[in-house]
Amino acid sequence: MAISLRLAYLVFETRKPARWDRFMREMLGLPAPAVHPDGSTGWRVDGACQRLVVVPGTRDDLLALGLECGDAAQLQQLLERLRAAGHRPLQADAALCRQRGVRALWSLHDPAQGLVELCWGLEQAATPFASAAFPDGFETGALGLGHVVLVSHDLPAMEAFYGELLGFGVTERLDTRVGPVHMRGTFLHCNRRHHSLALFDLPASQRIHHFMLQARATRDVGRAFERAEALGVPLALELGQHPDPDGTFSFYGDTPSGFAFEIGAQTREIDPAQWRTMHTQQTSAWGHRPRLRLKLRMAGELLKARLRRTRRQPARGAAL
Repeated sequence: MAISLRLAYLVFETRKPARWDRFMREMLGLPAPAVHPDGSTGWRVDGACQRLVVVPGTRDDLLALGLECGDAAQLQQLLERLRAAGHRPLQADAALCRQRGVRALWSLHDPAQGLVELCWGLEQAATPFASAAFPDGFETGALGLGHVVLVSHDLPAMEAFYGELLGFGVTERLDTRVGPVHMRGTFLHCNRRHHSLALFDLPASQRIHHFMLQARATRDVGRAFERAEALGVPLALELGQHPDPDGTFSFYGDTPSGFAFEIGAQTREIDPAQWRTMHTQQTSAWGHRPRLRLKLRMAGELLKARLRRTRRQPARGAAL
């Protein structure tokens, strides 16, 4: 039995829940959220009861990513594969399933110690999704929720986990330089979306690099860009387009937690059954000009990475 997967939801932990509330309402134009007993909020972007979950906490990072299987049998098949490989997924209790809005949920950690939640039965909302900011809505459904990009300094281990164990396919491999930063990345698909998950090896302090929401209408991307400037949302990359076969027209800005969000449209789909891995050195076909804020952050992260490497090196003359 083939296992179908899609990105179901993302859970963010933040020290700034009030800022996230404003960001979700004003920048993303999302309707009022569901408020859970633990103080977390669940935000809709489509017919599902929630797709983006914000949890008050001590960090500003991705807390968990949810991957939805097609049905209960596929979830069990995936769990058996993981157990055979030595993993011990933990079954969530009924309270957590209700908070995540799923019928069943099991969790485990990837090689970077990131929390992965495997689920099925994503609960649907009682009313249609409606947003004045995105009147045509977002492209989800069988493609799942946009995509998420994780930072890892061990790409082979992460690829083996998400690819060989969870069943993602490699769409593209990236090897390029952005200013002084050498960037390597792997784009992974689990359905017809070009990538639902990407792994980047680059200097960064957070587990998540960015998440992306795909608007159905191109005009909504332009309006969101104007809205970000009007609201004073820090922009990272200006309007631009990724090269084929992705083709996404988008821009990037900063969330209240410092990692990025991407709003895009025109993303092309692929045929996973016929796909052969591509290699690229190009991140954008045009545009996506970096703002000064992003350049300064990249320089700071690169400096911190070099300092960490220096501290790990033995002192000259020390016994080895």
